[in-house]
Amino acid sequence: MNMHTNFLDAQQAQFGFVVNQAYSINAQVYATRFPDLDFARLVYVDTSAPEWTPGIVSFMSSTVGKADWFSGAAKDVPRADVTMDKSQVGVHMAAIGYGYNSEEVGQAQLLGINLGANKAEAARRAYTEFMWNLTLTGNSDKGLLGLGNQSSVTTGTAPADGNEGGATNVTTWFNGSGVATKTPAQIIRDINNVLTGVFTGSLTVEMADTLLLPYSTISYLSATPMSSTNSETIMAYILRNNIYTQMTGQQLTIRGVLGLDAQGSGSTKRMVAYANRQDVVKLHLPMPHRFLPVYQDGPTSFQIPGLFRTGGVEVLRTGAFRYLDGI
Repeated sequence: MNMHTNFLDAQQAQFGFVVNQAYSINAQVYATRFPDLDFARLVYVDTSAPEWTPGIVSFMSSTVGKADWFSGAAKDVPRADVTMDKSQVGVHMAAIGYGYNSEEVGQAQLLGINLGANKAEAARRAYTEFMWNLTLTGNSDKGLLGLGNQSSVTTGTAPADGNEGGATNVTTWFNGSGVATKTPAQIIRDINNVLTGVFTGSLTVEMADTLLLPYSTISYLSATPMSSTNSETIMAYILRNNIYTQMTGQQLTIRGVLGLDAQGSGSTKRMVAYANRQDVVKLHLPMPHRFLPVYQDGPTSFQIPGLFRTGGVEVLRTGAFRYLDGI
């Protein structure tokens, strides 16, 4: 009887120890950021919906109407109006947590040390990786699309005027060995054509302020000089001489991301150009990742579940988006 009572007392002591430890560990982990997977840099994260909402409805309005010459004797005054559309996305739940066993807890108690935070950090990292991938390429299991594979976005292919081994119908900027297949001038033209396409395709309403490129492309542009007599890199030149910067005076944002190396048509590299504004595109995240209270799911196991709920990326204004494949 005493042995049973002692065991229960030890279990209760361990449970209380894990609860107290989890409180401080979770607070520490929540404050940890992973700069390489900061999906909030890529898109506005909307957490305004109720945590347990089954779906989110977005309303989009646009104006119609055109002013024209008018006679004081006429009755048909031109009229402006506002049209309203709506879209609806479902919200899905995902999970990642961590746990400890009695041996880990008992040794920590015996030595008078804290439980390690590495398991909680691993869970938080897994959540961040999940959301990063969801933001870029969506998730086929739930029918969600990301920034790089929206079916409603206008997609073009880079001009086939590059040169590789005598072939003059190449679309890529460089080959698999890192050898140039297009001149810096051609690369800059390809980028400016996409930026101009967003502007003119939207009847001068939208301007893309952000480019997403494969990491290999970012590396090439950042390391390759404009010419043998000009050591300025192609990247540095683009940042100074692009249509968006010339028209607005603001710097174009160019980011390297995973997931675009084979996202284009024919498994080619894709460039994503878009206006990174919340009225253009947003990531629905009604419930950001949270750890739930500790519970004991067995005689020697203590679990800290983690949950989050998201509706993925929603593009509200496709005119502010454009893809270029084959780069």
